[in-house]
Amino acid sequence: MSLKFDEQGAPFIEMGPDICLKLDLSEYDDDVECVGKAREELRETPEVVQESLAEFRSLLKEHSDLNIPVDDDAFLKKFLRPTKYYPQSALNMILGWYKFKANKKFVTDDMSTNRIRVALEEKIVQLLPKRDQLGRRIIFVEMGSKWDCSKVSYPELVRAAQAMIIIALLEPRTQLHGIQFVANFDRMSLAHLVQFTPKFAKLSVDCSQKYTPMRTKEINLVHNSEVFNVMFKIFKPFLGQKWNKRIHFHGNDMNGLHKYIDADCLPLSLGGTLDYPEVEGKVMADFVEQYEWHLKQLNSYGYKEEEK
Repeated sequence: MSLKFDEQGAPFIEMGPDICLKLDLSEYDDDVECVGKAREELRETPEVVQESLAEFRSLLKEHSDLNIPVDDDAFLKKFLRPTKYYPQSALNMILGWYKFKANKKFVTDDMSTNRIRVALEEKIVQLLPKRDQLGRRIIFVEMGSKWDCSKVSYPELVRAAQAMIIIALLEPRTQLHGIQFVANFDRMSLAHLVQFTPKFAKLSVDCSQKYTPMRTKEINLVHNSEVFNVMFKIFKPFLGQKWNKRIHFHGNDMNGLHKYIDADCLPLSLGGTLDYPEVEGKVMADFVEQYEWHLKQLNSYGYKEEEK
């Protein structure tokens, strides 16, 4: 298995017949079904888009200390879509994201493939090749026996997950349909548990549920054990109402997982029917590295000076 490129130079990983991991960076304005869904769920019509972009730009220009591409429609839409084109909500989200970056107390200040390569090569964070039945991207995270926390600390795991989200959000369809998460806690141990401090747990949850410009549809937790229950008590106080409703505990019951993600969208290891060889960690890292240009671009944005 190796990284390949199509005629336009776009990277992809071919895993088997009709199973391929490849990003689709095209807009969906010629897809009737997507256009209809965007209109119904996001208020996305040509009139609303133009009005919201104009107002969002006006609000952002009041923050002259923030260096971002205010004339880039695609960049601004990434924050407008998850906030249903309400400019003030999009402003709150973008300011929160860049305050995290400016304070340098989390993982958003330096996104690069080198900072997450070990997590990718260890196959701790993966982007699954097939979307779910509703078009949502699936991000899979190993947080149990396959996670060697002597190699990958919890902050680096979170950094890798954030980078994978950022890359997936290059796709307008992912901005529309959202993201499904699956986390495997198989044989989680005390060595894993000590990675989680309340302070970093709060930062992780706040950044993800308040400021990351994604539509989080479901968070599916499998093989959760007694040690997991202790860990979850650390996170629970920081979860908002929306996320509480979207977290599902499946234990060892993959049929429960399949109520949220059809089996034909999942690999055999998750009780699915997609039979393909496990992606080599190095190949996944090579795939992500092809989007290093985007990570570098985002690293160049932010407050011109650190906030005092």
